[in-house]
Amino acid sequence: MATAARNRGHEVIVGGIEWVLPEIAAIGLAPVKIADISEADVAEFMSTAPADPVEQAKAVGRVYAEIALQSLDPLLRMAEKWRPDIVVGGSMFYCAPLLAHRLGVPSVRVEWDRVDAAIYAPGAAEVLPPLLTEWGLDEVPAPDLWVDICPPSLRPTVDPDRQAMRWLPTNPQRPLEPWMYAKGERPRVYITAGARLFSGESLSHMARSVSDLGVEVVIGAPERVAADLRKELPDIQVGWVPLDVLAPTCDIILHHGGGVTDMTALHAGVPQVIVNQDIAAEAMQRLADHGAAVMLGADEQNAEEIAGACARVLEDPRYRQRARALSAEMAELPPPAEIVALMEKLAG
Repeated sequence: MATAARNRGHEVIVGGIEWVLPEIAAIGLAPVKIADISEADVAEFMSTAPADPVEQAKAVGRVYAEIALQSLDPLLRMAEKWRPDIVVGGSMFYCAPLLAHRLGVPSVRVEWDRVDAAIYAPGAAEVLPPLLTEWGLDEVPAPDLWVDICPPSLRPTVDPDRQAMRWLPTNPQRPLEPWMYAKGERPRVYITAGARLFSGESLSHMARSVSDLGVEVVIGAPERVAADLRKELPDIQVGWVPLDVLAPTCDIILHHGGGVTDMTALHAGVPQVIVNQDIAAEAMQRLADHGAAVMLGADEQNAEEIAGACARVLEDPRYRQRARALSAEMAELPPPAEIVALMEKLAG
């Protein structure tokens, strides 16, 4: 959406915590730091987060609410010199509607995956009330435009107040090697546990689980864990791979229930096998019920179950057919440029 806005001639600045600023710059956008949250801070949170999905979601909600509190002063200071005509924020970035309210400009909420962000609200409700009271608010202001990127067939309910938008994959790039965009002779299984990963144990477990299926395995991992995995699994491609390029060559995407991984697989029409889904369980179950994925429960995380799930997806063409149908459905949704046109009207 930021790229679409800029391509229509608008000025765009993207705010982010310290850790993600290089990633924002790497996709060609102008980043500005709004909170001093580093990779070490994220690692500490990940290592201490509750195991229970409900409590984990509350903990995440508290963190994003704390980010909102920390970021509002920097954002307001920036607005004194660079005043936005409209503020766009992800579903958990409470600072976006609060900033828009303070400046008296419209706000846009953009869902960044299929997970219902309402699960984070109880945690945020433990942090935000003092600020809301100070600003004379009963709750975080509702957006003037609510953008939903979930394919209609996977939506739990139909909300006429939400504007559908076609989701397009965007991630930092690297010089491509031929194997990244060319499909080999064997079925390809891409394995990832997300970018916020500080241990390669789960990736190694998944890779070893499918080792006897006669497939080519590619592991996507941040460099902080990739180096050790390359030593452990020398016959497997391991590292940062642009998933928007790789996904169309894959037969399965085996992952942890991450929202961006899921949306990229849907965009490419690739069936999924989902493990360790935690917070995203409900959204991932809808995909499995739709026939485009296999989701393994908490008691099904062993190598045999993972291998069996991947074998079923490879052998039964209906998984691929259902995944491709969802991809075609996404392609019919309005592209970001059309949503930017709606934003222009909001901003006057």
